[in-house]
Amino acid sequence: MDIDSTSLVTTDQMWKVKNDARSAVFATYGLMRAALANENAFFVYGELRSGDFDVTVRQDISSVIKQDLNADYGSMNDWKDWRRFYAVIVQANLCIEKLQLVAANDFRYRQEDLKLDIAAVRYLRALSYFYLARIWGNVPLIRSNVEGDFTERSQSSEADVFSFAATEVAAAASELPWRYNGLWPEQQGLYYGQPESQFQSILATKAAAYALGAHIAAWQGEYATTERYCQLIADNASNGGFAITPIASLTSATGLFAGKGYSVIFSISFAAANQEASIKGHVEDWTLSEPFIQKKIPEIYVNKDSIVSIFNEVNDTRFSLAVDGSIKGDYFTNFSNSIPMFSKIKNLSVSQTPVLRSFQSSIIVFRLEEILLLRAEAQLFLNQKPDAVTNLNRVRVARGLAEFASSDSKLILEAIFKERRRELLGEGWRWFDLVRLKRVQDYTTLTLTQINGGATKWPISKVALNNNSKLVQNNFWH
Repeated sequence: MDIDSTSLVTTDQMWKVKNDARSAVFATYGLMRAALANENAFFVYGELRSGDFDVTVRQDISSVIKQDLNADYGSMNDWKDWRRFYAVIVQANLCIEKLQLVAANDFRYRQEDLKLDIAAVRYLRALSYFYLARIWGNVPLIRSNVEGDFTERSQSSEADVFSFAATEVAAAASELPWRYNGLWPEQQGLYYGQPESQFQSILATKAAAYALGAHIAAWQGEYATTERYCQLIADNASNGGFAITPIASLTSATGLFAGKGYSVIFSISFAAANQEASIKGHVEDWTLSEPFIQKKIPEIYVNKDSIVSIFNEVNDTRFSLAVDGSIKGDYFTNFSNSIPMFSKIKNLSVSQTPVLRSFQSSIIVFRLEEILLLRAEAQLFLNQKPDAVTNLNRVRVARGLAEFASSDSKLILEAIFKERRRELLGEGWRWFDLVRLKRVQDYTTLTLTQINGGATKWPISKVALNNNSKLVQNNFWH
């Protein structure tokens, strides 16, 4: 027990050379992946409570769908525990303080490198707080590196957390490039010796910062800011290399969810080429079955009535059911079975002998189509109805639907709401959309009284409460 580790860098040997900076910054990205992938957390938080998916055998998943978040399961305890998000924040705080030491010790680590890396970890810190505030509401706000013993901290208000994240992402955006191709003032030459293809869509960029800023502003009800950020992405789409993803790429095993599709702004990579493919941490682990993987039925599925209700317009290339019973689109497989399979995301990695199947789908955090629909929402609330309809129709037409035509604000909002449901199904947005637009009571079993009492937030884990006496459990879950 007293033998020094040979695989870990000690504190006094860290922050010396450029490679130390690379390790520290990339560790922050890795911790974000752990936070979002653990037990499919991104999907559980963003989708599972919304009512679109049914469960076959998993009682822990069923408890989430039923809004019973105090059920006693190991996975439920994991989902209630925010420590993985705080690991991102702690690592980011450490980088912000210590990266300057690398610049002082290694001339190869330029001031431009320092600014870029600090901007990247500030972006990841803001993204972590964005998730924390949406999931738990009032959470501790840790702004700086704290060394030594754990210090108990009380919670800051959800509004203050959003405000801090908004400030952080604005500061980060000014120091981030559009792409890591070495052609931008913020990033010149090879980034840590690697070509742009190595980092496409998986590192913080201006577009990623603008997308996060747009969403934070929407949660704050500041739609003018949301529109401004969305416009910056749209006006600079060529700088970021963004275009609407064709339907073939959206549902292809090698398309959008490989993480480098036409429209991907920021994603969490699981590329097999980088030895990142895994069995867990992917929605396919729950949604796929035969013929894709050796499983008779999936753990979760969208039932037939819901599918037909959601995809209720003719010629939808994602899924549509013709009068003669013929089916268009690859969002679902085995529709004739009692349990259809949600097969929109199916990025398999097959290796080894005997065959080992794992998944390499990226977690798509932000993509262009989602931002277009968010922008349409913002424009509607700013009374820019023709512009809102134009952006809505950019997505509709790309998916084979007729152009929407109306000047009625309620109808436009409902059309945007429905389009987000169709386009983003399975990507971790639906629950947050219901909460943000105050539609939870329309689509789930939660009553308005329960919602007003705090039921849309997750309970804080017992571990966190036991470790910090200043924390107060969210009201509904006492």
